[in-house]
Amino acid sequence: MLITFVSGILFYTFVMQNVSFATNTFSNQIAALLVDSFTINSTHIVAFLQNTGSKLVEITSAYINGLIAAIVNLVKIVPNAVGAVILSGTFLAGNTYNVKLGTIFSTEVTFQASL
Repeated sequence: MLITFVSGILFYTFVMQNVSFATNTFSNQIAALLVDSFTINSTHIVAFLQNTGSKLVEITSAYINGLIAAIVNLVKIVPNAVGAVILSGTFLAGNTYNVKLGTIFSTEVTFQASL
């Protein structure tokens, strides 16, 4: 009985520390990314993102007009740096594309690109 009680306390402490870490990291992620600039041509959109937070940010998903887009490069941006996210596709002149980039904590950065 005593072993179960002590194990429960240890497990509770472990979980609460991880929840606290995730909450703090998530809070930093929300305000961490800004779209610095972007370029677009007929085959690629390149977004330059600035990490204004204090944690490493990894881009894990991309959507163009609601459809999953291919990220060409692995994107990890250290604090106070700018990183490039390269998306491939077929982009036509005169069209506007709604781009959404997601991070490891499911926060998003959105912008519109036109060719």
